[in-house]
Amino acid sequence: MNHILGFYTQAKMVLRQREHLLEQVSLIFVRSYIRMIGILPRKWSEEHVYYSLAHTLVIAMSAMFIVTVACDLYEARQNLTLLGDDIVVIIGGSLIMLKIYFHGQHSSEIHPIVDKLNDLHKMFAEYNGRSRLKIKRLQCSFYLFEVFAFSFYIFLIVLFVTAVMVPPLLTHHGLPYRAHFPILRWENSDQHPTGFAIAYIFQVFWTFHALLSIVCMDILACGIFLQTALNLKILCIRLREISAQNVEERESLDELKSLIKIHQYIINLIENINACYYLNYVAQMGASTFMICLTAFEALLAQDRPMIAIKFEIYMLSAFLQLLYWCCAGNLVFFESLHVADAAYEIPLWYTRSKEFKMTVAFLIRRAQKPLQFRPSPLYGFNIKTFTSILSTSYSYFALLCTMNK
Repeated sequence: MNHILGFYTQAKMVLRQREHLLEQVSLIFVRSYIRMIGILPRKWSEEHVYYSLAHTLVIAMSAMFIVTVACDLYEARQNLTLLGDDIVVIIGGSLIMLKIYFHGQHSSEIHPIVDKLNDLHKMFAEYNGRSRLKIKRLQCSFYLFEVFAFSFYIFLIVLFVTAVMVPPLLTHHGLPYRAHFPILRWENSDQHPTGFAIAYIFQVFWTFHALLSIVCMDILACGIFLQTALNLKILCIRLREISAQNVEERESLDELKSLIKIHQYIINLIENINACYYLNYVAQMGASTFMICLTAFEALLAQDRPMIAIKFEIYMLSAFLQLLYWCCAGNLVFFESLHVADAAYEIPLWYTRSKEFKMTVAFLIRRAQKPLQFRPSPLYGFNIKTFTSILSTSYSYFALLCTMNK
């Protein structure tokens, strides 16, 4: 309960005092949430057998859900709207299952990344220079934004699960998602009422757990992006403050070198994150591209059936917002990394100081001119340019589908 409530308890304290000293970054709490729903173990060798079983059960449930929906493809082959509905659900379910599997396999890499970002947060929070209040305000602002984003997505989960759960109960028109259970035929409520009830509960439970999982996993990944951007922003503040300190040049030089080490530490951390999240990045980009184009096409086909069209528009909006959040967070890191060079150049009269000081500043400027990106090389990084590129690609596929359908 401390982990569940601590996220909002700390937010309440921040709202009362914007210069509150945060004990932990939001990633620590989100990581605990992911762990509690059976997705992110500490180390498999140290985990209890029950946790391993829970993780396996989560993946098995996702696989079963995808298979039962895929079994309906044959029956829906004559109707493009129904076929597209099944394909959209399969793509979304596959993305969630892949991310769950990824977090289980890479948990030993994800935990140190979160801990390192928390250590950076504590180091900057304990700074006692002139900008300490500004730094604390920045940390608190980012924390409140992350709490708001998490709460907003949880609210959307409740609405979505309600929208999925209630209509079948009111209309008696089958399960929340089209599915086919070979041999059992549980999708038929008249022939197998008990099996139908089990299938209904299974789909509703899976929907809630899957959406909660994807939200927590994406909030963790995008939170890593945001914390990196925050640390780069604080680094710029610290760099600009070097010249404001009335100390000897040797102390200024030592401070500059320590900040360069932090900058290099962040660079290495980003490289580790990119290596760890590589498959996650690729899956996110691919799924978003196909989800956006396919849901737009299906919404167009169902324009004479408003309720079905609205459902596909919700799917499209969800994929759009998910991709936008990833790209905006990555875009922030991209530009904040470039601002490090500007901050180093803005050290007043740095070019009039000793040769060692000038060379150190020049080294930092040169390195910071290469932007940092969260990127699945050789693909594009997560930024606004990539966002528009994916939308453009999705529109091309959408236009192709429309042409083929004529």
